Amino acid sequence: MNQNRDACCCTETLGDFRDGVCIHTDQVYDSCRERDCLEDLQVILTRCGQELVDRAINVKVKSAEVIWVYTDLDPVPFNRGFFTVDIKYFFKVTLEVFTGVGRPTEVEGLATFDKKVILFGSEGNSRVFSSKYDPGNQVPHVWEKNNLPTAIVETDDHNLPGAAEASFGG
Repeated sequence: MNQNRDACCCTETLGDFRDGVCIHTDQVYDSCRERDCLEDLQVILTRCGQELVDRAINVKVKSAEVIWVYTDLDPVPFNRGFFTVDIKYFFKVTLEVFTGVGRPTEVEGLATFDKKVILFGSEGNSRVFSSKYDPGNQVPHVWEKNNLPTAIVETDDHNLPGAAEASFGG
């Protein structure tokens, strides 16, 4: 056992590491984890897809994939520190439409599911400013490959200007 401890000595792999490193992590005040069984979701189809479904003798769901999740936060009135989290899931649904003898026709549609939870978020008066520009968040080629570093400045309302804590990281 003593051999394993000596084999993993950090001073050998990292050397003399004395530089200060600033790491910014988001604070987690509350969390929830739930599983929902989604039934009877309305699938929005194109006009052509809807015409095929209207003529169908059978329709089966081939697959469903989460393509986007939108979240919105609002403070809960008269409950300081608590927030409602509104979540909207967007699904790409692929259907197999049987209109007669032969292979089914695949039709794609969009379905959504809404969920609301209330979580504790903090009673603090700190403000966080970030250099991360977010409007491209909804464009897949931006959010899938965004690895630029982010500058974050955090300050309290009661602090004097310039008395802020800043960090820079990826």
